[in-house]
Amino acid sequence: MTIAVILSESQFRHFLIFNILKRLKLYKSPVIFASILTFSGIISFVMHSVEGAVLLGIVLLVVGLGVPVVYFINFFSSLQKQVKQQNLDPPRLVYTLQFAEDSDVLKVSNDQEQAAYRWKDIFHAYYEKDSIYLFITQDRAFLLPLALLEDSDEVWKIIEKKLGAERCTRKK
Repeated sequence: MTIAVILSESQFRHFLIFNILKRLKLYKSPVIFASILTFSGIISFVMHSVEGAVLLGIVLLVVGLGVPVVYFINFFSSLQKQVKQQNLDPPRLVYTLQFAEDSDVLKVSNDQEQAAYRWKDIFHAYYEKDSIYLFITQDRAFLLPLALLEDSDEVWKIIEKKLGAERCTRKK
């Protein structure tokens, strides 16, 4: 099976959001930070009879809610820069994947290089609503937009057979 992967900006953006927010869950720290400071601010407001408690509550709320807002503004700004950096407007061929049911190897090629990865060394695969994300390592992935695949379920079955169910996650 040969899949020529043509990526668009929106597909790459969806992947980055999936990877950072859903897979790595990097939203948790700012949300926990905001929760702790907001809760502390509420306690300060409840203790309004103590001198300076209201001012402390305001500061805690501003910092507790402001830092995550800045974090997510920076996140989406950085995301936009990464998408632009990939030069995917108009969509272009970025790599070609080759694999077969009877092969131990996933072959990947682009204009400059070719690589082969043993299926047993591949980290994880995710089947999402618009793409299959095949993580070669914990930090490197190949995207397979479902729109490019004739039979995405068949491709997923091959990947699942090669990796095993424990290294495959399908969105329900």
